[in-house]
Amino acid sequence: MSNILQRLLLFFLGIPAIVAVVVLLPQAHHGAAVVMILVFTGGAGVELSQIFRDRGVRTRASVMALLGFLPALIAYLGSLFADMAGFGALGILAIGIALLALAVFVPFAFVQTENIPEVISRTAAHGFALIYPGLLGAFVVLLASEPRWAMESLLCFAGLTLGNDSLAWFFGVTLGRKRGIVAVSPNKSAAGFLGGMGGSVGLAFAARAIFPYAMSASWIATVCLGLTVGAAVIVGDLFESALKRSAGTKDSGSAVPGRGGFLDSFDSILFAAPVFYAASLILGLFR
Repeated sequence: MSNILQRLLLFFLGIPAIVAVVVLLPQAHHGAAVVMILVFTGGAGVELSQIFRDRGVRTRASVMALLGFLPALIAYLGSLFADMAGFGALGILAIGIALLALAVFVPFAFVQTENIPEVISRTAAHGFALIYPGLLGAFVVLLASEPRWAMESLLCFAGLTLGNDSLAWFFGVTLGRKRGIVAVSPNKSAAGFLGGMGGSVGLAFAARAIFPYAMSASWIATVCLGLTVGAAVIVGDLFESALKRSAGTKDSGSAVPGRGGFLDSFDSILFAAPVFYAASLILGLFR
């Protein structure tokens, strides 16, 4: 089966499946969707471990997977017990990340002198995984913990990110002529970038039309949402391309047909999630 056919099947089957999970299984703060996020962040940690090993940094896949999904798990538990703890899920996530960072960095203080070069590289890799995919992925879970409009927020976010990625690919394949404008991803084209950005803005307006009872954004705020999230999607994709290029590999893995690995499928979402979350708060998108 060709890569194009695989991508089309993933689009027409995968996106409805995601929508169905979000809409039909909202129980326990969208626990079913959170499980999917945990699988992807953990899998991304495993793939990131391989990228570091290809660069000569000795990391354990199990540790990188743990650091990849623990922040998202902490964010989810924080959403379940926020009232009991006395502060919100974001606060619980901040405390959890601080404690995990201590767990990652404290052992380096007791390393033997002759082992410093190796251990500092491994510690840096663990810290990297704690942030990417760990902390960034946790913001998707925070969207699911919204007290009133979690479903609308998740669907809007999914539309802006997956829509951008899909339209960028479509415009790049059909209209892309000027390529090589970004060194880390030579196949990317100006048409693809413009198509993706336009898709994010258009889907932001579509979300406002579909959820008028939840989204209170003005048209200026809607445009800002589409542009900022669209830019984050593009940068996230390029960032992961640079990671793969550093390791001399085309795909981060093969877990997702037509897409490659978990990181290949989750890269744009990782960068876009905190941007969407911040924009929702700053612009007052969900009333």
